Amino acid sequence: MVKKEHLREKWQQYGNETIFNYSKIQAKLTDEYPEVCFEPNEKVVVRGDFPVYIYFIISGILVGVRDYEDGNEYEYFQLGQQNGSIGLLELLAKKEQMVATVTCLSKVKAVRVPADVVYEWIMEDMELLRLSANLLAVDLYHCSNNSGLFYRFEGVDRLRYFLAGYYEEQVRVEKGIVEVSETREKIGNKLGMSVRTVGRSLKKLRDNQEIINKERKIYIGPEEHQRLKQHFIQS
Repeated sequence: MVKKEHLREKWQQYGNETIFNYSKIQAKLTDEYPEVCFEPNEKVVVRGDFPVYIYFIISGILVGVRDYEDGNEYEYFQLGQQNGSIGLLELLAKKEQMVATVTCLSKVKAVRVPADVVYEWIMEDMELLRLSANLLAVDLYHCSNNSGLFYRFEGVDRLRYFLAGYYEEQVRVEKGIVEVSETREKIGNKLGMSVRTVGRSLKKLRDNQEIINKERKIYIGPEEHQRLKQHFIQS
């Protein structure tokens, strides 16, 4: 127990933040790094682009999209002011191609900084370097934890897992009750489930009071989140 406490103290001592957004670099900004604005449906970067610039989101919502061989587009992450940077992962991984096309869902305002400048900021600032290490470690942990999702869970349990994770991600911004903005079709695309199966599974979750369904919208609160987690842990 003592060793556990020592480790937790070290984690706290060296910082455990994992959000690298506009607020972290605001003090470094000068007039040479302009604010840029984008309209809804406008693409900020395209998959395969070289990460010439890093964009730090000031306001607005964006979504990461990938095209697949079946001709469909799948949205698989969302960005806003809280978690909003574009190109940072590629920069830190030293990759020369953007992994996804990022498109605006709303009007977006961001600061655009050359990637080489951001990289130098990180390498010369111990706080930013530690933050970057935390960010990459958490991302890798989540990827490793999620890699067996389709093997461990089926049907309604797969949806439980997704909704519990969605709540945990969004509650940082929304607090309390979270509205699930994803459509049934998009949820099905992400989870490898048909729209019909998603609909049946959502009905079961509603009947079990694991979600709130009001006026055809889905909401999750702290109590529903706990029920979701309890059910798929027991599965």
